[in-house]
Amino acid sequence: MAGYRDELERLGFSGEEKAELARRLAAGRPTAERRRMRLPYRGLVAVVAAVSLLVGAAGAASLAGVSPAFRELFGITSEEQVQNLGVVHLNQVFEDKNGSGATITVKETVADSELFYALVEFAAPEGTVLPEPDQVEEGLSRARLWGDPDGEGLECWFYSDKACTKMVSVGDKGYGFDYVEDSDPADNKMNFLLRVECGESLPEEGGYCRVTEIQSLFMWLQGVWTPTVEDMDFELVIPLPECSGYSFEGRSGVNLGGVTLATVDDLTISPISVTFDLIIPDEAAYEAALAEHGPWEAYILLLDGTRVDAEFQLSLDQRDISEEPGEEGWVYFRSEHVRLALEHPIDVSQIYDIVFVGDNTKVYDGVESGETVYFSFLPSRFSNATFWDEVSGRWRNDQDQETDTGAPPISTSVPAEPAHADTP
Repeated sequence: MAGYRDELERLGFSGEEKAELARRLAAGRPTAERRRMRLPYRGLVAVVAAVSLLVGAAGAASLAGVSPAFRELFGITSEEQVQNLGVVHLNQVFEDKNGSGATITVKETVADSELFYALVEFAAPEGTVLPEPDQVEEGLSRARLWGDPDGEGLECWFYSDKACTKMVSVGDKGYGFDYVEDSDPADNKMNFLLRVECGESLPEEGGYCRVTEIQSLFMWLQGVWTPTVEDMDFELVIPLPECSGYSFEGRSGVNLGGVTLATVDDLTISPISVTFDLIIPDEAAYEAALAEHGPWEAYILLLDGTRVDAEFQLSLDQRDISEEPGEEGWVYFRSEHVRLALEHPIDVSQIYDIVFVGDNTKVYDGVESGETVYFSFLPSRFSNATFWDEVSGRWRNDQDQETDTGAPPISTSVPAEPAHADTP
């Protein structure tokens, strides 16, 4: 978190002080010293398998060569969305250093500010026919590329150079290979999705992801995890794709679901996600509201009025809570890291607003309720000169219209700016 983290950890607050600080946070008042800080990572990456990824499925249309796996994972249905996603095609082949003849081919990569994805194909040694792994409980992987069968796992690091001599620290991270269902299971090839998630962000100075200790292929067969191919030794050095995302300084209050107040801080946007830290001033009230009204809904509103839904990924075990109250009446704040996973890739220049249902939906649903609106995605709240001056179609269009350049006007179905209150 930026700006006020040290203040929260150092001080306790009475009820009146809490109200005043909450007012300042929601109003986005700058602090005397602004520092770039991120919350520590709060858990390892979850299993990817919530969707069925069909590679080479019959009748699947090819969109600019992007695999069916990535199309399904990111909800791609058009060529425009392919361009927004920014897939990098590599077809980079790595051989088993132990000489078995097995190979791993890194086929495609994608990244946002925190997540790196690579679609890989594992080919077993010639003459080996791989069985189809048995079905498992939904949400679990049916096969894994792994390390030593005796328990030693994979290693994953970031480096600034291809020779991997200059390591880049990223703090905690989670990673692993998950099985991607295959339309031809009776051959010697299987597809996997490598997913690497950083607790802070992918390193700006990191150019390569190095994954080592890939020694075994495990499959779920007859109710047991079975090492199917062993005694391998792979080292993957994968160039990181460029993330066309933007980070912002600033914060804004938000009324989640229209029922509980919080503050959005440390915002980032990319074609596939929006991430931020959620600052919660009253943990008990938040928990009660989440249990009754959650999960929270949010979506991206584009310049042409299109709504792009987002999944509000908030894990209760991924939270950071300040010290226990030191004396009666003191108030402490809780923070959680949130990822809005978009239903399909977008062109970030076309974002009009980030809409939280129950809060700034009041602006766009056509109902003049007179209720307070807290959140809006505006340069007065979230600063990034490059984005607002050079990227954002909303603000460039405004400037173009002022200079009569003939640029198309912003859709009149959305207002220029919602009204906000100064206090929660």
